[in-house]
Amino acid sequence: PAAPQTTTPVLQRRAMEPDNYISFRTSSTVVSEGVYQFIRGALYGAIWGAVTPYYAAGTKGAALEASTGIFKPAPLLASPQSIPTNAIIFGTVLGVQRVSCKSMELLRRQQDVWNELVGFFITYRYYTYFLASTEKRLVMHNRVVGGAVAAAILYANVFA
Repeated sequence: PAAPQTTTPVLQRRAMEPDNYISFRTSSTVVSEGVYQFIRGALYGAIWGAVTPYYAAGTKGAALEASTGIFKPAPLLASPQSIPTNAIIFGTVLGVQRVSCKSMELLRRQQDVWNELVGFFITYRYYTYFLASTEKRLVMHNRVVGGAVAAAILYANVFA
C-alpha cells in the first residue's frame, strides 16, 4: 500500500519555487491589487461608518458634543453622513498600502517584509499629509478619490 501523503500539493509547489518568488510580475497586477484593496477597505469603512459611535462633523449631535464637551455615543445608523467619509478613508489607506508595497515588490523582484515596511511608511506619510492634516486637504482628497471612483464606474459601464 502507498504511504499517506504528509504534505499538501500547495506546500509541495511552494517548496519547489525559488526563494525570489514574486507574486506581482506586471504593473497591471499591482494596480488591480490596489483597486481590490480599495474596494475591500471601502466596504470595511462603510460598515464602520454605519456603526461608529461618533457623529459626523456638521451634524446636530457633533455640535451638541462640541458645545457641552460631553461624549455621548451615537446610536447605530444615527449618522449616515459618516458612511461615505469613512469608506473613502479606509479604502484609500488600504489601497495606498497595497500599491506601495506591491510596487516595491515589483521593483525589487523580491517578496519580503521590507516591502511591507516601505508600504507602511508610505501609507503613514499619506495619512498624515492628506487625512490627518487640514480640513482643506481632507476635502481635496475626498473629492479626488470620489472623482476617480466615479470615472472608473463611468469607464467600466460606457467605454469598456
